[in-house]
Amino acid sequence: MAVVRVYDGELVAPVKSLEHYFQNGGATVIQAAFDHSYFVHPDRVRLETPLYPDRARFSREHYPKRGKGDHAMWRGREVRLDDNSAAQRAWVKYAGRPIKRASGYSVRHVWGHPWDPDAFTAGWNLCYMPFWAGMLTEQQHPHPELETAIRQAAWDLYFRDEPVCEPPDFVSDPGIDLDAVLRGQPILLLAGRAARRDRPQLASRATDEDIDLRIREIRRTTNQSWSNLLKAALSLQGKPHKPFGTPNVQASAKSVLRRIQRETGLDLPTLEFRLTAIRR
Repeated sequence: MAVVRVYDGELVAPVKSLEHYFQNGGATVIQAAFDHSYFVHPDRVRLETPLYPDRARFSREHYPKRGKGDHAMWRGREVRLDDNSAAQRAWVKYAGRPIKRASGYSVRHVWGHPWDPDAFTAGWNLCYMPFWAGMLTEQQHPHPELETAIRQAAWDLYFRDEPVCEPPDFVSDPGIDLDAVLRGQPILLLAGRAARRDRPQLASRATDEDIDLRIREIRRTTNQSWSNLLKAALSLQGKPHKPFGTPNVQASAKSVLRRIQRETGLDLPTLEFRLTAIRR
């Protein structure tokens, strides 16, 4: 028989206990959540957002006495009310792979506002997360730092450099250094299996000249200096570097460098070497 102990002390908050065990294992709750949370590729969102502009989630506050399947008005336009089904269909279409039922994953709205048809099925507002991580972004079991980190990732992906659309008034830059929080851990973009086979990373199929041309093009279109990009590469590796002019310059340079990583498939040491060579 297992040992029994009578406990009469204060109860530990479940979120705190979860965080304690993650930290003892060498990871934070935020790192663990990002390791299994997935966003839509910004290029896919830019093509069409929202996917179903005539759908909104029912809400007692915003659509009183209306339920799933009913028609209602939102700021002068007619919408059809739904549960989360339309958002799930949108995720499937964006990501190119089906929702896994009874898997422990669910589609979450990063910025909330599912009653707004411009946000309900918008790719910039969707994240595919484990139930336990999604639960920590809700009011009933809040982990404010995780919620802020998820929103920072969404802002950096969809609005910082090349906005996928005009951000609504309830979406803004949380202003945290996500690279420092994640300690170099990547933001995951979920793609269909066929897409991964048919569209290998640029670095695996391009010449050195092609890669350098792509780096130059990204630098030019984002108005970044070579020195700031090199500083970003050093900073993300934890190496010494000259200071950035301002925190905003630092955040912007790191964001552009992450884009270069995604589009070239190069790791940070290789990028550092290339940036050093190109700027000479």
